[in-house]
Amino acid sequence: MRLTERTDIAVRILIFLSLLKGQKVSIDQLSEQYIGHRAQIVAAVQQLRKAGMIGSTPGRNGGIWIEKDPSEISVAEIVRMFETDFAMTTCMNHNDDCALIGSCRLPRLLNEALQRFFEPLEAATIADLIVPNAMRIIHENREGAERLEAFNHGQS
Repeated sequence: MRLTERTDIAVRILIFLSLLKGQKVSIDQLSEQYIGHRAQIVAAVQQLRKAGMIGSTPGRNGGIWIEKDPSEISVAEIVRMFETDFAMTTCMNHNDDCALIGSCRLPRLLNEALQRFFEPLEAATIADLIVPNAMRIIHENREGAERLEAFNHGQS
């Protein structure tokens, strides 16, 4: 199973906002941190705001911040919010075009696999995803990326 980029971006937004502990940040600042493209961030922010996970203030001095305690946001909740289709086969969508419906155990097996996929995601929260010294690591990664980009531009 593969999660969409939207889900990945939503999780990264929540992690980054959690690190800021309620401080406001702009969409552009999130984009600068390699969270994702601006349009993708805006779409994820709208959905997270509607769910009450983040707050926002519009305008020049506006921004977004974490609203809900990161230890109360399960990873599964985010995955379910942003993923729309967990059917691994057409018959899991109750599609009766298959001649084997009712005589095949594949849908049951795949449903069990899906339940097992979600078990650790239910147990994990956004707070659990944050490593110690995360802000220092982010800063070092950003500096390294900027040095690499400058080096690559110097090679052309």
